[in-house]
Amino acid sequence: AGITSIGEYAFYGCSGLTSLTLPAGITEIGESTFSDCSGLTSLTLPDGITSIGSRAFYGCSGLTSLTLPAGITSISDDTFYGCSGLTSLTLPAGITSIGEYAFSGCSGLTSLNLPAGITSIDKYAFSGCSRLTSLTLPAGITWIGESAFSYCSGLTSIYVYAEKVPRIGRYAFEGCASRKCTLYVPKGTYDNYRLSEFGYFENIVEFDATGIDKTTTSTDVEEVSRYSLNGQRLVGPTKGLNIVKYSDGSVKKVAVE
Repeated sequence: AGITSIGEYAFYGCSGLTSLTLPAGITEIGESTFSDCSGLTSLTLPDGITSIGSRAFYGCSGLTSLTLPAGITSISDDTFYGCSGLTSLTLPAGITSIGEYAFSGCSGLTSLNLPAGITSIDKYAFSGCSRLTSLTLPAGITWIGESAFSYCSGLTSIYVYAEKVPRIGRYAFEGCASRKCTLYVPKGTYDNYRLSEFGYFENIVEFDATGIDKTTTSTDVEEVSRYSLNGQRLVGPTKGLNIVKYSDGSVKKVAVE
């Protein structure tokens, strides 16, 4: 009960370890503490923990769920790299940044809601999370690093609440389905997102970012006008990419074959 910290590499490679109880007085978990503990299936982290070192749970492929303590404000580099069995994850409200490769290769994750306080996501943070189907990026997000969501091939919807387009690194969404995945952006920001790196996605739809139901559509919505990518007014569907404005104020980029 008197333990307050666990040092670097303390349980490194203990692949037969399946469960562990940490005392309430723990405040810090060091670098690579549980790295390659592939047999670890569950772990409860005490509320007093405020620091988790890089690669702390690297390669813990048997870990299926984890709740991080409220005192954690950032996720270090490689912390959960290769935790392929992780299907659910609860991030505390105080998180403001996610380090590089933090959740890379977590192919079991199916959805991810990032806390409102997150402002930056470093490079390759969620690379290879191939089962991730939906993603919500909060209003305060300002930076998405290189290849941050690369090869998240299962994504079908991304909701971005930021009125100002976040800075985005190269290949941030490389390997994602540019036609299958719909990018939802705040009303009035369509053009800014289309002209940014987010323009990688062919289907960009505006939504009311202040509303309760972000996916509600009306059966009475009608097409108001249609344009080519260079802004030329079109009289009807024309082969290639068309920009269509609807009566509810939304704008969508539509591929016409």
